[in-house]
Amino acid sequence: MGMCDSREEIKDVQFGRSTIQPKMSENPNLDFYRGVYPFQLNNQIQFHMKHWKTYNQQYQWNKFYSDLESDKQFMQWLYPNFFQSFLNTTSFRLSIKERNSFIEDQQIIQQYVENIKMFQRFLGIGRDDNQDLLIIDQQQFDQCIYSYTSNQVRIQRFISSMSILGQRDLALETLQVIKNKLTKKNKIYQSKFQGFELLIEEFDYSAQSLYSKKKPTKSFEEYKTHYVQEDLFNELWVQASILTKAPIQVNQQSRESFLVKEKVC
Repeated sequence: MGMCDSREEIKDVQFGRSTIQPKMSENPNLDFYRGVYPFQLNNQIQFHMKHWKTYNQQYQWNKFYSDLESDKQFMQWLYPNFFQSFLNTTSFRLSIKERNSFIEDQQIIQQYVENIKMFQRFLGIGRDDNQDLLIIDQQQFDQCIYSYTSNQVRIQRFISSMSILGQRDLALETLQVIKNKLTKKNKIYQSKFQGFELLIEEFDYSAQSLYSKKKPTKSFEEYKTHYVQEDLFNELWVQASILTKAPIQVNQQSRESFLVKEKVC
């Protein structure tokens, strides 16, 4: 089975591929981040994106939590990945070329990292004075995991998006916080999040190796369903290299050849 939205989509039979709205541009996710795509998030989400770091009253956090919990569109636009959501038919999955342009645009990446911080805070996760990532609102974290269980699917999208958009370290760091709380033997962790752990192909990257005390045993081939929708499996670019910061060059004709630029930024 596919990961993230694809599992949820199967349960909602009223949606199908034919219901996805046509793209208004070749690169809708890039254009959205650049503010030129003809779609906007609702006003409440836009307000929180600008002001959440200033909140210091509980009523402000309650409003923040409530608005992000109830909104059904921001996840796919703020955290794009290689999965098409059939629940949010206004959004579009990334193409490999769009992914490359996304990670090479420093202004977009800067905004993307800020959006990562916002959703982490929605989960009750943030950094302490030493810049360690940890749970800072236990009640909110528990509600996201145990009460409003659709957030488990959201977290899957979130980790997948970070992983393929050059923020794998942040993805593994977030995963470690979740793992520390739920414990590795927790059924939710095992069924929803374990497949995002460090892969064999990544172990040589020193920074990423910090998130695994022992050599990983999972391979990308075994767990690619967590990063790429099933109909893309035969694309030659679907390899562990999509979890790096390296842009991947793809020939005009799909499924023919690809290469990774040697310089990893």
